[in-house]
Amino acid sequence: MFNTLTLAALLATTIGYRPVAGAPDEPTSLPNDLLAPEGELAVQDVHPLLTLRNIQQAAPQMPAAAFPDFLKTARITAATKVLQSFREQKQLTSTGKRLLQDLPLTEASGAYRDKIIRQGRFVGLALRMRPGMQDIGVRVTAVGTQFTEREPNFKLVVLHSSDMAAPVAELDLPRTDRVYFEWSPLTTPIDLASKNGGTWYFGYYEDELSGQAIRLEQNLQQRPGQCCGNAYVQYDKWSPYVQVLPFLQAPLSDDITYQSNTNWGLNLRLEATCDLTQRLAGQLPSFAAAVREQLAVNLLSLMAYSTRDNGLADKTKALALMELNNRTDGQPGLLTQLSRTLKALDVDISGVSATCLPCAPKPGAVKFKSIG
Repeated sequence: MFNTLTLAALLATTIGYRPVAGAPDEPTSLPNDLLAPEGELAVQDVHPLLTLRNIQQAAPQMPAAAFPDFLKTARITAATKVLQSFREQKQLTSTGKRLLQDLPLTEASGAYRDKIIRQGRFVGLALRMRPGMQDIGVRVTAVGTQFTEREPNFKLVVLHSSDMAAPVAELDLPRTDRVYFEWSPLTTPIDLASKNGGTWYFGYYEDELSGQAIRLEQNLQQRPGQCCGNAYVQYDKWSPYVQVLPFLQAPLSDDITYQSNTNWGLNLRLEATCDLTQRLAGQLPSFAAAVREQLAVNLLSLMAYSTRDNGLADKTKALALMELNNRTDGQPGLLTQLSRTLKALDVDISGVSATCLPCAPKPGAVKFKSIG
């Protein structure tokens, strides 16, 4: 649904620390990127126990120079937990969605008689995201090949139009079969959203083959007719998200030519999911209060269960534990407050395609089914 690592790194920077004025032995020389801006709340504003000195004494023993890195990691951990909670809430209401799962471009394969004569070209399949798909993440999860020989040294080159001179990846995909299609799962799928727009090229150099590619006579650029079996069903599944263009680049030429009647012996498996990373990156302030509370709870838990053997850590253990848990008079502790904040987390994701965020069923809704 979204890239947690990317968002957590961005979200962590919205939460800062502040030395507590008048606190004894309080560290005061934090890097600027860890300090809360003037006029904004810091994690220390959540609870008075959260002085930098208390945190430092409860944390695992480390050189003073390593303490800022510890604080940075603590922020990212808190942001990650909040994002994971948000993700779980969306999945519970069926608003996170997988659109394609390891779907091949086609289930068909070429006829052996349709061998392609090698001419020293760079050939393959180009992929472009359809317009308006900023909330959809598409990944290539496997590569299919159909060549006349085994090709144990086959290498697929992945390029992006933003820099055609520097491959994004060079994938060693040794073939162990002849003639028939053979699938090679990718250890790390190629994420088309990792580059902004443009065209992706998945290709190989004909001169590096010992045999020949077998051509599938299907136009991947347009919907097959119903007279062509069920090929149109497959096309209808992936074509709303990506455009597939077979291409060739002649030797000693920078020009790309697109074809319509070949696949160059290649096939791709695609995975598509709703990806709200960019949209949520514009809503970071909506998460700030939850991350600040989560960070406070994490740090107080650190104090409550610290294994450090020093006087200050011992003094704060019982106090931290008491603040985390509900009191006998019914006053909610910080754990309960955090739980409520996470459940009430309201992030504006209006404008997201209905494909990604269908309306969640209302509690008590009645479903009707036809009889017979």
